[in-house]
Amino acid sequence: MATDYSNGRRVVFGRPGDPTANLPEAVCSSCAIPAWYAPVRIDARSYIDGGTASNASVDLVPKDEFDEVYVLAPMAALEPDSPRSPVAMVERRMRRAITKGIAGDVAVLREAGARVMLLTPGRDDLSVMGANLMNPNRRIVVLHTAMRTAAVELRNQQHGARRRVATP
Repeated sequence: MATDYSNGRRVVFGRPGDPTANLPEAVCSSCAIPAWYAPVRIDARSYIDGGTASNASVDLVPKDEFDEVYVLAPMAALEPDSPRSPVAMVERRMRRAITKGIAGDVAVLREAGARVMLLTPGRDDLSVMGANLMNPNRRIVVLHTAMRTAAVELRNQQHGARRRVATP
Protein backbone atom coordinates (compact mmCIF):
# COMPACT_ATOMS: atom_id res chain seq x y z
CA MET A 1 0.00 0.00 0.00
CA ALA A 2 1.40 3.37 -0.95
CA THR A 3 0.28 6.87 -1.85
CA ASP A 4 1.06 8.48 -5.19
CA TYR A 5 3.10 11.52 -4.17
CA SER A 6 1.87 13.72 -7.00
CA ASN A 7 -1.89 13.25 -6.58
CA GLY A 8 -2.46 11.70 -3.12
CA ARG A 9 -4.17 8.63 -4.60
CA ARG A 10 -3.88 5.39 -2.63
CA VAL A 11 -2.20 2.61 -4.61
CA VAL A 12 -2.39 -1.13 -4.05
CA PHE A 13 0.54 -2.45 -6.04
CA GLY A 14 -0.47 -5.30 -8.33
CA ARG A 15 -4.21 -4.74 -8.02
CA PRO A 16 -5.98 -4.39 -11.37
CA GLY A 17 -5.87 -0.74 -12.39
CA ASP A 18 -2.96 0.06 -10.07
CA PRO A 19 0.73 0.03 -10.98
CA THR A 20 3.02 -2.93 -10.48
CA ALA A 21 6.15 -2.96 -8.35
CA ASN A 22 8.56 -5.61 -7.20
CA LEU A 23 8.44 -6.50 -3.51
CA PRO A 24 11.40 -4.34 -2.38
CA GLU A 25 10.01 -1.31 -4.24
CA ALA A 26 6.53 -1.82 -2.80
CA VAL A 27 7.85 -2.22 0.77
CA CYS A 28 10.18 0.78 0.52
CA SER A 29 7.45 3.02 -0.87
CA SER A 30 5.00 1.83 1.77
CA CYS A 31 7.52 2.79 4.45
CA ALA A 32 8.47 6.18 2.98
CA ILE A 33 7.12 8.29 5.83
CA PRO A 34 6.99 11.95 4.79
CA ALA A 35 9.63 14.14 6.47
CA TRP A 36 11.56 11.01 7.49
CA TYR A 37 12.24 9.26 4.18
CA ALA A 38 12.36 10.40 0.58
CA PRO A 39 9.59 9.33 -1.80
CA VAL A 40 10.40 6.15 -3.72
CA ARG A 41 10.50 6.31 -7.53
CA ILE A 42 8.89 3.44 -9.39
CA ASP A 43 8.82 3.86 -13.13
CA ALA A 44 7.97 7.52 -13.67
CA ARG A 45 6.09 8.11 -10.39
CA SER A 46 7.01 8.79 -6.78
CA TYR A 47 5.30 7.05 -3.86
CA ILE A 48 5.14 7.58 -0.11
CA ASP A 49 3.72 5.72 2.89
CA GLY A 50 0.20 4.44 2.23
CA GLY A 51 -0.77 5.58 5.72
CA THR A 52 -0.88 9.12 4.42
CA ALA A 53 -4.03 8.21 2.48
CA SER A 54 -5.50 5.61 4.85
CA ASN A 55 -3.82 4.42 7.99
CA ALA A 56 -4.85 0.77 7.90
CA SER A 57 -6.79 0.51 4.60
CA VAL A 58 -9.47 -1.58 6.31
CA ASP A 59 -11.98 -0.08 3.88
CA LEU A 60 -10.39 -2.10 1.08
CA VAL A 61 -11.33 -5.44 2.65
CA PRO A 62 -14.37 -6.79 0.75
CA LYS A 63 -17.35 -6.71 3.10
CA ASP A 64 -18.87 -10.08 2.22
CA GLU A 65 -15.80 -12.08 1.29
CA PHE A 66 -14.18 -13.04 4.61
CA ASP A 67 -15.47 -14.64 7.80
CA GLU A 68 -12.52 -13.40 9.86
CA VAL A 69 -10.31 -10.33 9.44
CA TYR A 70 -7.21 -9.34 11.40
CA VAL A 71 -6.44 -5.62 11.49
CA LEU A 72 -3.03 -4.55 12.75
CA ALA A 73 -3.28 -0.84 13.52
CA PRO A 74 -0.14 0.38 15.28
CA MET A 75 -1.14 4.04 14.91
CA ALA A 76 -4.53 3.60 16.58
CA ALA A 77 -5.18 3.29 20.31
CA LEU A 78 -8.31 1.90 21.91
CA GLU A 79 -7.05 2.58 25.44
CA PRO A 80 -5.14 5.84 25.31
CA ASP A 81 -3.62 7.15 28.51
CA SER A 82 -3.49 10.78 29.59
CA PRO A 83 -0.12 12.10 28.47
CA ARG A 84 1.49 15.01 30.26
CA SER A 85 3.90 16.47 27.72
CA PRO A 86 2.68 18.73 24.88
CA VAL A 87 4.28 16.44 22.27
CA ALA A 88 2.53 13.39 23.73
CA MET A 89 -0.78 15.27 23.77
CA VAL A 90 -0.46 15.95 20.04
CA GLU A 91 0.52 12.32 19.40
CA ARG A 92 -2.52 11.03 21.34
CA ARG A 93 -4.84 13.46 19.51
CA MET A 94 -3.53 12.07 16.21
CA ARG A 95 -4.13 8.51 17.46
CA ARG A 96 -7.72 9.36 18.42
CA ALA A 97 -8.46 10.61 14.90
CA ILE A 98 -6.86 7.53 13.33
CA THR A 99 -8.72 5.23 15.73
CA LYS A 100 -12.05 6.82 14.88
CA GLY A 101 -11.56 6.15 11.15
CA ILE A 102 -10.39 2.57 11.64
CA ALA A 103 -13.21 1.85 14.11
CA GLY A 104 -15.75 2.98 11.50
CA ASP A 105 -14.25 0.68 8.88
CA VAL A 106 -14.14 -2.22 11.36
CA ALA A 107 -17.80 -1.62 12.24
CA VAL A 108 -18.75 -1.97 8.56
CA LEU A 109 -17.01 -5.36 8.38
CA ARG A 110 -18.61 -6.53 11.62
CA GLU A 111 -22.06 -5.43 10.43
CA ALA A 112 -21.49 -7.54 7.31
CA GLY A 113 -20.91 -10.55 9.57
CA ALA A 114 -17.11 -10.73 9.71
CA ARG A 115 -15.34 -11.49 12.96
CA VAL A 116 -12.74 -8.73 13.22
CA MET A 117 -9.69 -8.87 15.46
CA LEU A 118 -8.40 -5.32 15.88
CA LEU A 119 -4.92 -5.13 17.37
CA THR A 120 -3.72 -1.73 18.51
CA PRO A 121 -1.16 -0.62 21.07
CA GLY A 122 -2.50 -0.72 24.62
CA ARG A 123 -1.41 1.30 27.63
CA ASP A 124 1.77 -0.73 28.18
CA ASP A 125 2.74 -0.36 24.53
CA LEU A 126 2.05 3.38 24.46
CA SER A 127 4.07 3.83 27.61
CA VAL A 128 7.20 2.20 26.20
CA MET A 129 6.76 3.82 22.75
CA GLY A 130 6.69 7.33 24.10
CA ALA A 131 5.61 10.32 22.03
CA ASN A 132 8.47 10.06 19.52
CA LEU A 133 7.38 7.07 17.46
CA MET A 134 10.63 7.07 15.50
CA ASN A 135 12.94 6.85 18.52
CA PRO A 136 15.39 4.06 17.60
CA ASN A 137 16.49 3.63 21.23
CA ARG A 138 13.12 2.13 22.14
CA ARG A 139 12.83 -0.48 19.36
CA ILE A 140 13.78 -3.55 21.39
CA VAL A 141 11.60 -2.76 24.41
CA VAL A 142 8.70 -1.81 22.12
CA LEU A 143 9.07 -5.10 20.22
CA HIS A 144 9.20 -7.22 23.36
CA THR A 145 6.26 -5.39 24.93
CA ALA A 146 4.19 -5.74 21.74
CA MET A 147 4.95 -9.45 21.49
CA ARG A 148 3.54 -9.91 24.99
CA THR A 149 0.58 -7.52 24.80
CA ALA A 150 -0.54 -8.47 21.28
CA ALA A 151 -0.64 -12.16 22.19
CA VAL A 152 -2.76 -11.43 25.26
CA GLU A 153 -5.07 -9.06 23.39
CA LEU A 154 -5.55 -11.47 20.51
CA ARG A 155 -6.38 -14.30 22.94
CA ASN A 156 -8.88 -12.05 24.73
CA GLN A 157 -10.58 -11.08 21.49
CA GLN A 158 -10.73 -14.67 20.30
CA HIS A 159 -12.59 -15.49 23.50
CA GLY A 160 -15.07 -12.70 22.93
CA ALA A 161 -13.66 -9.87 25.02
CA ARG A 162 -13.29 -6.83 22.75
CA ARG A 163 -11.79 -3.58 23.96
CA ARG A 164 -14.10 -0.65 23.48
CA VAL A 165 -13.14 2.26 21.29
CA ALA A 166 -12.30 5.24 23.46
CA THR A 167 -14.22 8.40 22.68
CA PRO A 168 -12.25 11.58 22.02
